[in-house]
Amino acid sequence: MPNIQYPSSGLRDRLDQFLAVHTTLALATVGVDGAPAAAAVFYAHDADLNLYFLSEERTQHGQNLLANGQVAGTIQADGQDWRAIRGLQVRGRAEPARVGELAHAAAVYGRKYAFVAALLVGASGPGVLPGPLAQARFWVLRPAWFRLIDNTVRFGFKETLTMGERDAAE
Repeated sequence: MPNIQYPSSGLRDRLDQFLAVHTTLALATVGVDGAPAAAAVFYAHDADLNLYFLSEERTQHGQNLLANGQVAGTIQADGQDWRAIRGLQVRGRAEPARVGELAHAAAVYGRKYAFVAALLVGASGPGVLPGPLAQARFWVLRPAWFRLIDNTVRFGFKETLTMGERDAAE
């Protein structure tokens, strides 16, 4: 996997830490008819902040992703007091993981979700998932933009990272 260079500021580290402690991405997609859709998916991320998730192509979001990979999403804890809101917004492109990155996707996902790692033991490789995940495939969201929101700093505090650019706090 190519290693993307990030600014030396702490935002990239804060994004990495935030992604590590959360599990669910609310993924927004658009269908061929222009209708929006949203789905919750469990994700795991790699050192380049790519988000890997498992899903079936036959789902609404799977069909939407095959037609149009441009996506947006949010990650946050449930039930937060507004003064303590911490959340992440992301935009980018999602696509089926390429054959050459399936082992990487499986390793990244398996480190975060031990039950998936256990399912892959003895499988015919990361492209072939057994049991309850037999119809699923690995997808990757390659982020173009992140916004970290943290009301614990001050109400409305935001930091933005556009991949390849410096971060900015608002």
